[in-house]
Amino acid sequence: MLFNSFIFLIFFIVLYLLYHTLHERYKKSILLIGSIIFYGAWDYLNFETLIPRFLLLFLFTIYINFLCLKGMENTESRTKKKLFLSLAVIYDVSNLMFFKYFYFFAGVLGHIIGIEDLEKVTRDKFHIILPIGISFYTFQIIAYLVDYYRGQIKEKTTLTDFSLFILFFPQQIAGPILRSTEFMPALRTGLQFTEERVVPGLGLVGLGLIKKVLLADSIAEIINPIYASPGSYHGMAIVAATIGFSIQIWGDFSGYSDIARGLGHLLGFDLPKNFTGPYFSTGFAEVWVRWHITLSRFLRDYLYIPLGGNRVSPWRSYLNSVLTMLIAGFWHGANWTFVIWGGLWGVMIALERSVLDRFSWWKETGGILSIIIKMFIVHSFWLICAPIFRISKISDYSDMLYNVFHTGSSPKVNFETLSYLFLLFLILHYIEYKPEVLEKIKRPLPYILVGAFILFFALTSFASRSVKFYYFQF
Repeated sequence: MLFNSFIFLIFFIVLYLLYHTLHERYKKSILLIGSIIFYGAWDYLNFETLIPRFLLLFLFTIYINFLCLKGMENTESRTKKKLFLSLAVIYDVSNLMFFKYFYFFAGVLGHIIGIEDLEKVTRDKFHIILPIGISFYTFQIIAYLVDYYRGQIKEKTTLTDFSLFILFFPQQIAGPILRSTEFMPALRTGLQFTEERVVPGLGLVGLGLIKKVLLADSIAEIINPIYASPGSYHGMAIVAATIGFSIQIWGDFSGYSDIARGLGHLLGFDLPKNFTGPYFSTGFAEVWVRWHITLSRFLRDYLYIPLGGNRVSPWRSYLNSVLTMLIAGFWHGANWTFVIWGGLWGVMIALERSVLDRFSWWKETGGILSIIIKMFIVHSFWLICAPIFRISKISDYSDMLYNVFHTGSSPKVNFETLSYLFLLFLILHYIEYKPEVLEKIKRPLPYILVGAFILFFALTSFASRSVKFYYFQF
């Protein structure tokens, strides 16, 4: 089910009414059953099969990891705890590698042994389908088990609580990637309904729908033809597609995160922010403090720091930065374009730490001119890398680079609509960067009415088009 679909609206209304009508002892069961239905519906709605293949794999994965968690809980031996953790991580990573990267590694092996069509042969023979959300729930499961092994989780966990932590439907497909401290306390202290949560929760859902349906999907309709045939477009069309995609992916993913947080808020959970105005960043590393925050902290706490972080020699720490971003890129997709994209960001973060931070004008906050210059440098690099994230072949990127500096006849691009959408983006992005600006509004009624009108427009739009969130492919 898509958040921006009519069927999800009906699903959530029914679940919400049951959740807040029935006795508290039933709330966990309602959430768990609802989350199972939500995930299980993917096979039927997208592949028209009554066999919930994705759900069965998901439930099996949860059970295997729960057994390993119980193994750690029931022993005092550090060695045995490490053994159970290792078994769980090996299973989780192998599961992810098989479903997401099997074809990729088949292609790599084919190049090595001289069988160029090995990837095509494996695709024709095996027909492996990527389970929705597997990249996200794999990391969330690993984080929970590692935190328990490290002693950061003291309480023993029931199968119901562990399953609900992983399956919780608002964030099960594309995050935020949760820590136990961001979910379990509310689950264990009792799920109480409070009217104070309704307005902020609905506000986040409405804001997310505006970002997704009105902004991201509208931009996608304009720029998708350009990325489908980059060799046919020139000059400003390429520039518009590059800037447009940067806005689209922010609106799409930030919108999803807002909806997830809003739904969680309505159900009694405070899910973490995933975006805090990334396009206001004045440094290369700062981008990843503001963009997909929960993935960045996972990579920091479970990869970068265990590799040595900043505690090792400078050159080793620079290498750790590059390696972490390479893995971040590869996590996004089984394509060399993602590896290159991650590697470029890793190199730039390492260069920032090794070279740019030596200059006071870069490291210090500085005045408005300094901030503008740094934002220009950072986001010029972002725009250079953005098409690599979007395309499927490096040759397409070469076409775009060549054509951006050459004039020629191009199919018509709706620049006027893009300009209006750009203005909407500026407003929404500033609100994300400075949410306190909404609290300063003295007379909120006119703004509420405008927001309600925009939300109504967005809702009527998704009645006729329910476009998948971009990050669902990861």
